[in-house]
Amino acid sequence: MIQSLILSTLMFGAMFSVLTVSLNLQYARGGMINFGTVAYFAAGAYAYAIFTQEPPSGLDQYAFGFDLPWWAGFLAAGVAAMAFALLTGWPTLRLRGEYLALTTFAFAEVLHSVLLNERRIGNGSVGMANVERPDPAALGLDDTLAYAAAACLLMLATAWLFRRLLASPYGRLVDATRDDETAAESVGKDTARVRLQIFVISAIPIGFAGALYAMITTLVAPALFTAEVTFFVWIALALGGERTITGAILGTMALVFFQELVRIIPFETVRGAQVAASVEEVITGILFILVLRWQPWARLARRAGA
Repeated sequence: MIQSLILSTLMFGAMFSVLTVSLNLQYARGGMINFGTVAYFAAGAYAYAIFTQEPPSGLDQYAFGFDLPWWAGFLAAGVAAMAFALLTGWPTLRLRGEYLALTTFAFAEVLHSVLLNERRIGNGSVGMANVERPDPAALGLDDTLAYAAAACLLMLATAWLFRRLLASPYGRLVDATRDDETAAESVGKDTARVRLQIFVISAIPIGFAGALYAMITTLVAPALFTAEVTFFVWIALALGGERTITGAILGTMALVFFQELVRIIPFETVRGAQVAASVEEVITGILFILVLRWQPWARLARRAGA
């Protein structure tokens, strides 16, 4: 049971950490409030499923299935997330603050509605089951261990690349765009272009994470890609603290660990499991409120600077 808890925490924690680290780049460094993170996650998952799934047959209602190898679907997931970020970012990034937040949220809801009702894309509300994926057992590896390692590798690669990006002169341009757009524009910098670049760059690993999620669950369906995913990532970012990649990862790991801990507890009745799920949501909300109230990461930062 303990081993299962550790592996599931590593697998899902590392995977969702990719979303949190990407959101950290958009919000904490780019100054963009994005409430549509789940849209890029869904775009990556559906792109992977469509590119790797066999052509439709029998009762299948989806129109596309290219039966390509998993690595082609994985690359397509990143491209799909990038394309959707470009499509939504170009008209919305002229907005600021809560207006940008509401617009990105609206785009995510539109995508969710399309996936839910347009059966030709992914079987509508039923989704696409038995999604193709690499078989670690063929190499003598345990499935959970292999996918946990893959998730950790994706997380570490994303964190390393973003850290290098932000430590470069381009990172200082991103900070300048966030802190004072007028000053940055006065020295000839195209701040609108920088914001769009950050928006698109940060969406690519989210698409890869979506592909990994499709591999792990072997299912893509609209019910898996709701606004709850976006709010989960925001809570994880708040728990770990802004402007710190390590904090974003630790916050996500802590939140996933708590959720997985509740899930492995055996219950004698269905009612007991339902109560536990409700209590999990209540406790998560209380923790979020407490963290926002006392902001422990800010206190630690002040102490470190003192």
